[in-house]
Order: sequence, then structure tokens, then C-alpha cells
Amino acid sequence: MRIHRHFRQATAIDDEVRRPSTTPYPQKPRKRNFFGPSRQLALLVACAFFVIVTLVVPASGQQITQDPSPESKPKAPSNSLEEGYFAPYPGPVPFSGSRLAMAESGVITAGSCRYRQVIDDPHLSGRAVSVHGSWKRVSGTCPAEANVDTYLQAYWCDWYAGCRWVTVASNSDDIRAGTGRGKRVTARKACTASPPVGWRGYVDVDLKGVSDPRGYTYSRIMNLPCMPT
Repeated sequence: MRIHRHFRQATAIDDEVRRPSTTPYPQKPRKRNFFGPSRQLALLVACAFFVIVTLVVPASGQQITQDPSPESKPKAPSNSLEEGYFAPYPGPVPFSGSRLAMAESGVITAGSCRYRQVIDDPHLSGRAVSVHGSWKRVSGTCPAEANVDTYLQAYWCDWYAGCRWVTVASNSDDIRAGTGRGKRVTARKACTASPPVGWRGYVDVDLKGVSDPRGYTYSRIMNLPCMPT
């Protein structure tokens, strides 16, 4: 009986050892999900709204105001070039067909030489406009040749600086005094038939080997039906 009692006690102790504990294991705290289903849905709605505003609204005809860029500068009139256009000179000026005239400077003194700068009116020469510069000896001892610079200008307008003269052709050479063939320096610019454009020329003469005063002599302004190419 004693042995049987000890066996039952041992069996009970063994059952207690083998019986699983009912005490719950400690659980780790669950991390908070910042991108849960509700936040993901809100993000998808925001992306869809952005796509609609970006693509659909401009296509529906609404204007989006932006700062002007160099590519969005105001366009010039129909006869414009890249940034502006050639125009007739305003005011009462001679037109094509008027009698040509020679513009002469006052007498210029350089050393013992007295001379004049000379330039004719711009005029049509085929499909171009030309102007000729030269010089005349008045008195004294002058060098055999002088360097003559001849310039041809057209009247140009643009939106940011208004209208002004721009040089479209020039030429330079050493020539003898006089105004005949071989004694003129020609500035010439090809052009196409068009509404009248303002033209003028000017000349600068520098005596060879002699210090002379600076200064230009201008031709008359002519409105000619020719636009520079």
C-alpha cells in the first residue's frame, strides 16, 4: 500500500511537469503601419487628382499664366525677320525715281591738304541698293591716295528698342581723289522687291600718312522699294 501511494504521488508530480503552462507568453508590441489601407487610398486619390489637373485642365482651353521666356517674345509684323523688320523712314523723304544727288562735307584741313568727303544717294542697282563714297582735293598738298570707308544702312524696327539705322553693307579701299570710275568705294546690299524701306549711306575718309580729323558725311535718306535679304 505504501509503495502504491508513492507511485501515485510520483505520477501526479510527473503529470504536473508535463502539463503545458496556461500562462500566455509575452507578446512584442505591434509596429504602427503608416501606409495602411486608408493612407494608401488617400495617396492614390491625390495622384489621380494631380494627373487630371495637369493633363485635362490645359487641354480644356484654360490659359496658364507664366513668366515670359525668350522664346515667347511678341511677334513682329508679317514682313518681319527673326526679331524685327525693315520699314520706310517716316517723314517727307525722296522715293525711288528721284534725281540722285551728291552729298559733300565742308572743307576739311589735314596738314597742308584741304579736301572734302563725298557720297551719293542710295539707289537701286538691279536687285540691290548701292551707295558710293569718294573724296575731292580742294587745295594744298595732299597724298596721292586716301582710305575711304563707305557704309550702307537700312531703317530697322523692333519691339524692344524702337526704330533705328542699322548697317547692312560696308566696303573700304585706298583710292585717288575724284568721283569717276575707279575713284569710288561702293557699298552694295542685295534685296527683294517690297514695300518701301528707308536707306542712307555715309563715308569716312582718312588721308594716307596724314593725321586728319574724325567725322562722317551722310547721304540723303531715300525710301526705296527693296528689302535687304
